Amino acid sequence: MEITDVSLYTVSEGTSGERGAEDEESQYWGGGWAVDRLIANPMSIYDDYRDRRTAWMGPGQDPFVVELETDTGETGFCANYGGGRYACDVVDTHLRRFVEGANPFDVERIWEQMYRSTLPYGQRGITMMAISAVDLAIYDLLGTVTGQPVYNLIGGRTSADIPCYVTTHVDAVDAMADFGFLGVKVAQPWGPADGHEGLIKTEEMVAAMREELGPKPEIMLDCYMAWDREFTVRAADRIEQYDVKWIEDPLHPGAITEYREIIDQLKPIQTAVGNLEFGHKAYHQFMDAGAADIIQPELQWAGGLTEVQRIAGMAKGHGLPVVPHGSSVYNYHFVMAHTNAPYAEFLTVDDGRDVRPIFDVIEGEPLPEDGRIDLGDDPGFGVDLNRDLIEPYGTA
Repeated sequence: MEITDVSLYTVSEGTSGERGAEDEESQYWGGGWAVDRLIANPMSIYDDYRDRRTAWMGPGQDPFVVELETDTGETGFCANYGGGRYACDVVDTHLRRFVEGANPFDVERIWEQMYRSTLPYGQRGITMMAISAVDLAIYDLLGTVTGQPVYNLIGGRTSADIPCYVTTHVDAVDAMADFGFLGVKVAQPWGPADGHEGLIKTEEMVAAMREELGPKPEIMLDCYMAWDREFTVRAADRIEQYDVKWIEDPLHPGAITEYREIIDQLKPIQTAVGNLEFGHKAYHQFMDAGAADIIQPELQWAGGLTEVQRIAGMAKGHGLPVVPHGSSVYNYHFVMAHTNAPYAEFLTVDDGRDVRPIFDVIEGEPLPEDGRIDLGDDPGFGVDLNRDLIEPYGTA
C-alpha cells in the first residue's frame, strides 16, 4: 500500500460567512466572537489593532485541508484551523515528495523526513502547521485502513468519555454555567496596554465570573501572549482570592527565563504554556527549566499527533499534565488515549453562547453532553469533510 495523491484545499467561508484574511474577514477559529470581540493580544499596544484581534492576522491563520488517497482507494484528511494557503504552498512545493509513494504505516519516517527537510527555512509557524496537517491526515487514513478509531492506534481508551472545560468570551459566561463543563476559560480582554485600569477590570471580571459560576467550576484566563511580567504578577495577586486554576500564555512564546522567574510568584495559580510553541525541543526547554505547570501543545500546529505524543512522554516524566490547546476532534482522540491528558478544551464559536460544532467544514464532529465527549468507535477520527465549503488550492 502506498499514498498516491495529496490534495489541498482552502476553506471558502467561516462560521459567520467570513471569506478569509485577504478580504479582511479572518476565518480564525471559524470566525464569530474569536474574530470580533475585544481580546488582548500581542498587538494590543498599537491603537490600530487593539480593538479587533484579527485586524492584523494574515492568511496564515485561515484554515486549510489536506486529503490523502492510497493506491487502493482509501482516504484520510485533516482540516487544520491555521496555515491557510501558505501551508498549502509548503505541502505542495516541498512536503508532498515525502508523502506520495510512501507507505502510510511508516509514520515516523514520513514525519522525520518532513521535519528534517525544513531545517533550512524554519521548523515553526507555517511549516509546522503544514507538517501537522499531513501527520493528522495520515492517522485518519490509517484508521480508515484498519477500521479502527485513531485513539485505538495510539493506546486505546483510558476512560469511557472525556471531561471538558469550555472557552468563551466574558460576555457569554452566564450562558455556559449550566452545560456541565468542569470549568470556564475566558479570552482576556485587557492587558498592559490598558494600564492600571486593565488590572482593575481584570479583577472585576474574575470576581463576576466566580459569582456567576458559583464555587465549583474552575476559572481559567487565556491571555494570548498579551501580558508582561509585571502585569501577570500583579493580576495574579488580585485574582488569587477567586480560586483561579490557571493563567494561560501570558508572555510571548519562548520566554523561558521570564516564565521561570514568575512561576512561583503566581502560585497557587498554575501557569499554562504552549499555544504558539512548535515541536518537542521548545517544550523540552520549558520543562527542563521548570517554567510551566501545564503543557498545552496545539496538535494542529505543534507537529501533529506524532510530535505531541513525544511531548506528552516528556511531560509524564516531569509529572506535568498535558491539556491540548484548542478544540478539535484531533485533540479528543489524543486525550482519550493518554492518562496524563486529564481533560480537553471545548471552544465556543459564533456568539459563544451555545454548544455547536467548531468548524462547519468538518461533519460529524462530536459535541459535549453534560460537559463530556463520547468519541464512539468509528474508523479514523470519525468525521467527514464538507466539500461544499472547500475550494481546491490554487483556484483563483
